[in-house]
Amino acid sequence: MKRFLIHSLFLLVAVIGFTGCRSVPITGRKQLMLTTSGYENELGVTSYAEYKEKFPRSTNETYNRALDNCGKAIAEASGQTDFEWQFTVLQTDTQNAFCLPGGKVAVYSGIMDVMQNEAELAFVVAHEVGHAIARHGGERMSWGYLQSFGGILVALGFQSDLASSAYSISTQVGVMLPFSRSNESEADLIGLILMSRAGYNPQAAVQFWSRFSQDSKSSMLGNLMSTHPCDAKRIEAMKQNMAIAEAEYQKAQNKKGFGTVFRRGR
Repeated sequence: MKRFLIHSLFLLVAVIGFTGCRSVPITGRKQLMLTTSGYENELGVTSYAEYKEKFPRSTNETYNRALDNCGKAIAEASGQTDFEWQFTVLQTDTQNAFCLPGGKVAVYSGIMDVMQNEAELAFVVAHEVGHAIARHGGERMSWGYLQSFGGILVALGFQSDLASSAYSISTQVGVMLPFSRSNESEADLIGLILMSRAGYNPQAAVQFWSRFSQDSKSSMLGNLMSTHPCDAKRIEAMKQNMAIAEAEYQKAQNKKGFGTVFRRGR
C-alpha cells in the first residue's frame, strides 16, 4: 500500500508539472489546466441553450441595445478571437449575469433594473467575460479532479471515514473556497481593464458595486464560507486598481464615458 501511495503521489506531481500550464490573459497568472478549451466551450453551448429555454428573452429595447453595444466592445477589447460571442438579456427578477465558456453572455433583467447606466452594465459584463477568458471554470474543474484524486488516495491509504471527511472539509475550506474567491478578485481586475479598453469610465464599477452592496450584510462566517470576496474588500481592491484602469481608459480611442443612461421601469 505504501508503494502504491508513493507511486500515486509521483503521478500527481507529474500531472501538475507536465500538463497544461497556461497564463491568464491580462494578469499573467500561471494556472493549472487539465481540460481543453474545446471541451469547455461545448459545455458552454449546451448550458446557454438550457438557460434560454428556462427564461424568456427581454423585450426591453434599451437593455438589449446597451448589452449589444457594450458586449461587442468588450469582446473586441478582450482579444479573444476564437469565441463565438452571443449576448442576451433574459427576463427574470434574479439579479445576476454570466459568461459561459466560448463567449455565451447573459444578463438578467433583474440586475439591469438596478443599474443607472451602460458603463455599470459594461463592468458586470466585463467581469463575467473575465471569468471566461481566464478559463476559471476549466481551472476549477482541474483542481476538482486533483481534489477527488487526493480523496481516493486518502481513502485507500487510511481506510478511515474520519480521515476522508477531514480531508474533504480541509481541502474545501482551505483550498477550493479561497481559490474561488481569488477567481472573483481576478475577474474584477480583468473586468476593470476590459471595460476601460472598451471606452467605458471605470469609476462606474465602484459606483455600481457600492450601491448594489449597500443592503448586503454578511456575518464573518458567511464571508469565510463565501466564494466571493466580502463587499468592502472587493470595493477597496477596485479602488486600488483604479489607477491602472484609468490609464487604460485614457488610451481608449472611442471613449463612451458612462454611455446610455437607463430610465426606471421597463
